[in-house]
Amino acid sequence: MKVLIADDEQPKLASIVDWLSIFAPNVEILTSRSVRSTIQIAISRRPELILLDMSLPTFDIAQGETGGRPQGFGGAEVLRHLEFHELLPKVIVITQYEGFESKGKHVGLRELGEELRGLHGDSFVDCVYFSAVSDEWKLQLGEFISKMMDEKDADSAD
Repeated sequence: MKVLIADDEQPKLASIVDWLSIFAPNVEILTSRSVRSTIQIAISRRPELILLDMSLPTFDIAQGETGGRPQGFGGAEVLRHLEFHELLPKVIVITQYEGFESKGKHVGLRELGEELRGLHGDSFVDCVYFSAVSDEWKLQLGEFISKMMDEKDADSAD
């Protein structure tokens, strides 16, 4: 299985890569750090799973650059582009935020998950809250990935 991890925060990205390489050592891990690079890699490499940060800059950030306009819902833009290009990888949002501000209203992770599921159907799996001080995210992510791998194995056996 090919997994794309889209995150602009280096410590978080490294934690996810390290955990995934231990949890699923046979998985091919790709990484991206912005909306644009995530879309480009998704189109060219066709991952089966994307672990997507919701808050991404428009472009990759080089030294001395801003990466373009910060996007609080950059992950939502990635999801729209995936549908436009008729790509249907499974997507799990993994974020350090317990909620987001949208049009002056607070949106919690549960509400965000329900909204994204309504917009993107079976492609969207769920939201996972990442915390550097807790391993709960690893348990949640592990359950989702194990289920995906089991389903893939069952489909291969048919």
